[in-house]
Amino acid sequence: MTFRRLLAPALLASTLGGTGAFSVPTPDPEVVAGSSCLNPDYVEPEPIHVQLKPLADLLARGEGDYNSVNRGWAGDTPGGIKRLTGSSFAAYTVKQVVDMQRGWLHAVGRYQLIPRTMRFAVNSSSVSYSDKFTPEVQDRLMAALVLYKRPIIFAYLQGSHDDIGAALRALAREWASVEYSHGRGYYDNVGGNRASISRAEAAKVLQEIKASWQEDGALP
Repeated sequence: MTFRRLLAPALLASTLGGTGAFSVPTPDPEVVAGSSCLNPDYVEPEPIHVQLKPLADLLARGEGDYNSVNRGWAGDTPGGIKRLTGSSFAAYTVKQVVDMQRGWLHAVGRYQLIPRTMRFAVNSSSVSYSDKFTPEVQDRLMAALVLYKRPIIFAYLQGSHDDIGAALRALAREWASVEYSHGRGYYDNVGGNRASISRAEAAKVLQEIKASWQEDGALP
């Protein structure tokens, strides 16, 4: 950028001791004002997990809260991880939670991540195994699933296609609480699962996110 071209000689002059041949001219105010890094209209976009919050909140209504768990059957552990250990998930690292899943836990957290899905989400995101399993980290893992495991959902939101039916089917295949078709979830009667979020509700949220991204003109 303009600033880097102007500042590099100054840094070199300082390093060598004195300005000498490296004296830096006063920058042209018009050039500086036109520099892209000073664009007053630029707004840093929200992280993708924040932009997906309406979808995350809908899923949480059917999946659980940030401390929810099951040990192989939906609803088998009222009180979640706090009842089992006395601590919230935010007290544990992602690795510790993964280790729990290798032993005595199955689905964990707000989005009921099962072991294989949990590992996929971590490995596909910027989340580290040393990070605490906080609400923000859980939201980031949910976003990673939308982006990389079920990209047809993200492609719909971005406007790459308009097949909302395909996006809804992908959503239902990832989260058991979402209706797949005819009032039933893709995983109904498997492990005690039963869909509680209708296709109409899910469609409304996806359409609203898509419209918002198109209107703002700042697609992720």
